[in-house]
Amino acid sequence: MSQEHAVVLHRSSTRVLLGINLFFVALWSITLLNPQKLNILWFLVVVLLAVLFIVRNKNVSRTDVIIAVILGCLAAPSSMFMGVCSAVAYVGGVSVLKKSKHAIVLCKMVNKKEILKTICLALLVGLALGTVNILLAKISWNIAFSLKPEWFLNAMRAGISEEIIFRFFFFATCIYFIKDRLLSKLDNFLCYLVMILPHVLLHFNTANFALGSVLALALLFGLPFAVMQRKRDVSSAIGAHIVVDVIRFCSFGV
Repeated sequence: MSQEHAVVLHRSSTRVLLGINLFFVALWSITLLNPQKLNILWFLVVVLLAVLFIVRNKNVSRTDVIIAVILGCLAAPSSMFMGVCSAVAYVGGVSVLKKSKHAIVLCKMVNKKEILKTICLALLVGLALGTVNILLAKISWNIAFSLKPEWFLNAMRAGISEEIIFRFFFFATCIYFIKDRLLSKLDNFLCYLVMILPHVLLHFNTANFALGSVLALALLFGLPFAVMQRKRDVSSAIGAHIVVDVIRFCSFGV
């Protein structure tokens, strides 16, 4: 491949990734018209794309489906809908990434040492970010500590579904549409943006939107989880996310 051709491909990838970011921002803007009814559009897009990836790639194994069902079942007690969407998104994402040069693995299960690293990373990051979250949240809310089974179920659902759908699957979407090409620094940045921005924007509406809050949420929580997925594995990000939410739910009940 000539250098000129490589430059053309990189520019094409950059345009595609920028377009994906703009699409998700536009989708969020549409849902602001009626969040309670229109937020379903996010999951409709995810399911349609996942089915497209599965049909096009034709490489889903029985193991992939079993893992997807397990993840879905773990999220389902808090929300059956999110459990199903998580399972479908996982299979769709795996069908894209399993043979990609940008592959993200669910868990580095090479040996016990690697599994222990994932667990320790999840706990350390989760406890650190959970503490930061409490310090920020107590400015607006009073701490009312409680232990309820539903807090743990809600945290499980949030950790699994949000990391699978809004990070793992959205990254797979980027890789699919740029046809698994090498990523330039700008492309890599845009991929991280796709893994962070849509999920962060879902926390805001016309009443509470503030650029500073968006940036804070993206940098303090979205970015660490995205980096954990890209640099380590999905399980570490899911684990850390669950720990953060358990701490929040038990501290504030929301």
